[in-house]
Amino acid sequence: MLTNDQRERIGAWVTAVGPRAVAYARSLVRDPSRAEDVVQECFYRLLRRANEYDLERDGIKLLLKAISNLCINQATREKALLSLDSSTDPDDGPVTLSDPAALSPERIAQHRELQDAVRDGLQTLPPLQRAAVELRALGMSKDEIADALGVSATNAGVLVYRGRQLLARALEPHLRGEVPQENV
Repeated sequence: MLTNDQRERIGAWVTAVGPRAVAYARSLVRDPSRAEDVVQECFYRLLRRANEYDLERDGIKLLLKAISNLCINQATREKALLSLDSSTDPDDGPVTLSDPAALSPERIAQHRELQDAVRDGLQTLPPLQRAAVELRALGMSKDEIADALGVSATNAGVLVYRGRQLLARALEPHLRGEVPQENV
């Protein structure tokens, strides 16, 4: 049984790490509501055993590892389904342009094409590589990535390196300006 002080500290911890955890889960599953479900499930599993862990010290590592494992397990167990109901419109997500009024329509289109290419390139990566690249993009060190994914630090570095290589190859035409034109 937790004391009131422990409950308050755990509540503050959940509030502090929740947005980061949802952002990480969303980067892995690409669906905001599914990402929230994954994080809720991982919080539930972790908080059931709160007496066994020092959440303030090790909680984020444990949470990110649980999210990684759950997302990878779901990705390998579920078949990808295409649906007319699922939204694949990149405009559904948050706008990342700092000042859209300052950019020309051509620059906005180029920016969106590059965002789409990055999103599609990340989707082609194997789950562990995608997770490693996403964690690195969130600013985590090689050791933190290793802890989150349950691999050695060397393997974490290899996953990030290979993931970046594959992503660079996928983005190469966009970065050189050789994007194939679609027939209109």
